[in-house]
Amino acid sequence: MAQIEGHTGAGAGATAGIAELTASYDAGVGPLGRIGFVALANGYTAEHEVGRMLPEGFVLYITRVWSDNSVTLDNLRRIESDLTRAVGMILPQDELDVMVYSCTSGTVAIGEEAVARCIHAARPGIPVTNPITAALAAFEALKVGRIALLTPYVFEVTSAMRDYFTGRGLEVSKTANFNIELNSDIQRVSPASIREAACALDLDGADALFVSCTALRTAEVIEEIEDAIGKPVVTSNQALAWHALRLAGHDKAIPSLGRLFRL
Repeated sequence: MAQIEGHTGAGAGATAGIAELTASYDAGVGPLGRIGFVALANGYTAEHEVGRMLPEGFVLYITRVWSDNSVTLDNLRRIESDLTRAVGMILPQDELDVMVYSCTSGTVAIGEEAVARCIHAARPGIPVTNPITAALAAFEALKVGRIALLTPYVFEVTSAMRDYFTGRGLEVSKTANFNIELNSDIQRVSPASIREAACALDLDGADALFVSCTALRTAEVIEEIEDAIGKPVVTSNQALAWHALRLAGHDKAIPSLGRLFRL
């Protein structure tokens, strides 16, 4: 209980007539983990899905970075110029456990190292992840070397993503896309449509399926797809939440989010 001390009577200056109280302190909001989260200016799915995947005691602190609604490689590269500014807006005088950049295609266009460099310019030394780095960590944890790739992007962006994974040592056995250019349209793709597309893919040569893009609403269909195809499913938001939690020191299983969260 707060205690009342002094300054209760008449006095001179700013303290006159003001009761001074003594506060007690605890760990504040997010006592287990504080995750800085860079969301796109025109995106909302990622913060919604990742936030729902976090266990009690973990909190997202969200900032927004400039982004164009048209998802092209040129527009995705332009995000880099605003990334450090956006990161600097998150609790600048307080500690964070992990910093997240929440754009899969943007990470491919900018590069993992460049994303980390921009973040560390504002928050030196903090652990950093993004959907690509998180997916690669997930594939390693699942012992996956060959993936099938499903994206919502136009062919140019999808091709760049396939090449990025190949350059990181993965075999991409099958690639398919919805060929959607606008982020606002990607966010409206129904989970049922994602499930149907995933289950229709030829996955004979793949160890796992990666469903790319944090704008896609994948959380509710991950386990349905896994049950249907008999292989692990990794999605951008799922991998991002899983990797951020691991970087923050949380390694407990979480149900209903696929095989990755049961490791």
